[in-house]
Amino acid sequence: MTRAQPDNQQKRRWLHRAIPILFYALLAVFLVFALVTIDWSQLSSLQLTWWPLIAATILSLLFRYLGVFIWLRLLYRLGGRGLRGHYRELTYIYAKSWLGRYIPGAATWILGKIYFAGRHGVPRSKLAVSGVLEGALQIVATLVVGIALIAFDARAASVAPWLRWAMVGALILGLVALLPPVFRRLLRTAFRLMRRGTPAEALLPRWGTMAEATGLYVVGALVTGASYYLVVISAYPDVPLGDALYVIGAASLASAISMLAVFAPGGLGVREGALALLLAVVVPPAIAAVLVVFLRLWSIAVDLIFFAVAWLSRNRRRNELIGEPQL
Repeated sequence: MTRAQPDNQQKRRWLHRAIPILFYALLAVFLVFALVTIDWSQLSSLQLTWWPLIAATILSLLFRYLGVFIWLRLLYRLGGRGLRGHYRELTYIYAKSWLGRYIPGAATWILGKIYFAGRHGVPRSKLAVSGVLEGALQIVATLVVGIALIAFDARAASVAPWLRWAMVGALILGLVALLPPVFRRLLRTAFRLMRRGTPAEALLPRWGTMAEATGLYVVGALVTGASYYLVVISAYPDVPLGDALYVIGAASLASAISMLAVFAPGGLGVREGALALLLAVVVPPAIAAVLVVFLRLWSIAVDLIFFAVAWLSRNRRRNELIGEPQL
């Protein structure tokens, strides 16, 4: 063994320790920033009805666990094996990486999954492809739900024309990019730019893989949009059930815009601006301004609950394994 090899091993060990510390430090900084930017004075006027808020939280947690399921399905479709028995660990990795959305940058939550899951033996090539595919499909599926639900609403004419055209343009580009032949070409180009050679044929997604994941993300957009409607009526019960589809569409559009705004941590400010504009169609503008602030605070709380549940489940499983008799 040459002298350079121990030095390289020491550097790798140092990086393995430093990267998680940096991740958590940045996460803490930007979560504090997100909480500090909330206008708490606006929330003093809220009088909440608790049962819709509890139901919304349960639905929102289900959406996050659906995200875990889709991620694992994509990994399996791309040839990932040996995942059975590691679901709690992988769910914890997903929940931790999901919080990475609050760190500004291009798809930090995807990079987090590549790094943390890669340390547990999941091939990084499959993680990279599934991460890119996951992010793209989620954006497109959310746009499809948002545009479809708002386009069929008679009040769509009151939405700013530039916003409608921007969403339609993004939707068309997204759908074209997700056609398997186009996506494969883009993937090959990305691999060449990163000097990774040519991706293996097993890493190139087919029609069935993309259709299944897109359908699941459409379901996910409807679930998370329904949770937004429940939060709205928990604070403003005057919104009738007939407006539920419009609110779901508005939440989907705002979420898609925030995912495209990679420069904003967790879409902070971007989602609120778009959602306030869209909600002002069904509630007074002053109420919409308060609702988006409350929705941001609630969303952060659900993300932290998701992380805490995943962490507790993973640690409980580890303790069970330690306590099992050794044969």
